[in-house]
Amino acid sequence: MILWEKRPYTSNIHVVKYLAASSGLHINLVEMLYNRGITNEDDLFKHLYPELTDLHDPFLLNDLKIALYRIVKAIQSGEHIMIYGDYDVDGITSTTLLLKGLRFFKANANFTLPTRKDGYGLTESAIEKMRGQGVTLIITVDNGSNAHAALATAKKYGIDVIVTDHHQIMGPHPDCYAFVNPKRSDNTYPNSHLAGVGVAFKLVQGLFTISKRSDWNHNVWAYLELASLGTIADLMPLQGENRVITKLGISRMNTQPSPPIKCLLKLLKITDVTSTDVSFLLAPIFNSSGRIDDPNAAVTYLMDDHPYVEEANRFIQLNQARKQMTTEQFALLDSQVIAHNLHNNRVIVAMDNLHEGIIGILAAKLSEKYRKPSIVITNEGKGSARSVQNTNFSIVNAIERCSEHLITFGGHRAAAGLSIDTNHLILFDRALQKSAELEPPILSVSYYDFETSLADFPNLLFSDMNDLEPYGMGNPKPKFLSRDIFPKQIEYFGNKNQHAALHFSKHKAMVFGKADKLKNATRKSFELLYSPNCYKKRDYIVEDFRFI
Repeated sequence: MILWEKRPYTSNIHVVKYLAASSGLHINLVEMLYNRGITNEDDLFKHLYPELTDLHDPFLLNDLKIALYRIVKAIQSGEHIMIYGDYDVDGITSTTLLLKGLRFFKANANFTLPTRKDGYGLTESAIEKMRGQGVTLIITVDNGSNAHAALATAKKYGIDVIVTDHHQIMGPHPDCYAFVNPKRSDNTYPNSHLAGVGVAFKLVQGLFTISKRSDWNHNVWAYLELASLGTIADLMPLQGENRVITKLGISRMNTQPSPPIKCLLKLLKITDVTSTDVSFLLAPIFNSSGRIDDPNAAVTYLMDDHPYVEEANRFIQLNQARKQMTTEQFALLDSQVIAHNLHNNRVIVAMDNLHEGIIGILAAKLSEKYRKPSIVITNEGKGSARSVQNTNFSIVNAIERCSEHLITFGGHRAAAGLSIDTNHLILFDRALQKSAELEPPILSVSYYDFETSLADFPNLLFSDMNDLEPYGMGNPKPKFLSRDIFPKQIEYFGNKNQHAALHFSKHKAMVFGKADKLKNATRKSFELLYSPNCYKKRDYIVEDFRFI
């Protein structure tokens, strides 16, 4: 059972009242921000109204100058530059962003993304293929930090490689021309939590800086749109510079979206883009391309200034197919977890005949359901791992300590990928359970920020919460607790009625994916943990509920 506890706030009430008065924000939200480290007027103003000048100097990134020197040389001499990306949203947007930047400066640049069957990251076979295409400079985005064998092959052939990445470095720094990664042990950059697309963004920002062009403030918005999409999709903390990138990028989507994004927004009937829309509508569409199709098509679409509606619709339909596949395969996987009591282990490790492209989603669903880190592996030995959200359990650290049983692995605290000889699965599982003991315990506690009566919920909070967008990792929506509430009606909807709307006198609380727990509940009163839906000012999104 998950305990509900009020988040322990310690605030200077005089400062909180002053900031609330000066900003016009509801005092509860100011108290929440104060406890997230925003304790003075300057910090609050920057949080609410970030500007381009709040972006860090890109040259604080180690090796950025070295990388730019090589790129400029390649542009001037017309060398064939290849951007090598990844098949997720971060990799797709990273590739698109850097390609736009290089072509803006007239570079002879192309791109290639591996499919799921090719496997993650730069490989020796990929180097061989690019060598045959006459490539003399490779720039990785969102990968490459641990591709030692591939980099050795490139060096043997005299191909320079610039690695730009944000993943945790498993061992020595890669032997390459330049290594741009804010996770470096000798990092000098203020924001160590850039997404892969954030690193690509800084590379393009550096190009504009050294070119001394005066139109950066005009051109930057197209790059910010892509950077915000990848940063939110990759679950990076939306604090500091990442908040600047995502806040400004979403603003671009709302005011002057690029033609490909505009086309999708119209088809999805999104009129006011929020971080929720990016996380649950836009990002999955591009992710599906990499999961069950060819991610290169997504880059081609995002590069198109005159996209066809038919192509946009194809991506939407692809995502619908991915959803159906996920529903079916999760039911099979979960039955295996229950049958073998795998949910009683510290880390759930499950293998089945699954589509490689959706094992990350399946692992995330297991982690959410059982509040346990989870690893889902195909019968061919490809695995995807997820930690439990909002905990300090590092899944990649847990895996690294028993990596002698693996062929490859990599990732970061919240998510990782691996490959394994399935004959070694039992040994890996045993070692992993012991390794997990060294990680911080996962507490079954759900924290809420404030307790209030649902009937007396302040309407001011709805509009004020809008100002605190974008929400996500590192900046979650405030959570409220209301007790002893009695819905007048429960309305079921969705495929197999898995969702429900709790109707009250003035409000409606939406329950997603847990409607089966509401059966025969019309005569019972509730306690709700929820967040206001600030775009429908009488709706709430329920995180959890229980009967009194």
